Amino acid sequence: MIPRLFAPLLLAVLTGLAAGACRRERPQPIVLTIVRGTEPFWSIDVRSDGMQFSRLGADTAFYPYAPPDFDADGRAVYRSKRFGADPLLTLVIERTDCSGGTSGQHYPGTAVLTRGDSTWRGCATAVPDSVGSK
Repeated sequence: MIPRLFAPLLLAVLTGLAAGACRRERPQPIVLTIVRGTEPFWSIDVRSDGMQFSRLGADTAFYPYAPPDFDADGRAVYRSKRFGADPLLTLVIERTDCSGGTSGQHYPGTAVLTRGDSTWRGCATAVPDSVGSK
């Protein structure tokens, strides 16, 4: 039998252990690809928890992640929409060598990003596996 003095202490310890066992850390999102472009400078990070679109001098926009579809030419096509009147975001990635402009760095994919009436071109750091090589 547990002495009355230790019962509240034991209860507190067991409650704390149970609460700690139930708490789980959120896993870090996986970065699937990063696309960058110049003139003007922009980027989009495609992650397992969403797509983050950034432009130099503008606010960052976060879009829900949706797995890509693949068009007849084997290009990965990501489509996402945030809400209401916000424009549809379409990102097309193709497995072709891409030069990073002034940096001279080479990337495995080219990308075209369309948001509303605006279109940007850039390079992708990774290409989804289902995209065919030409």
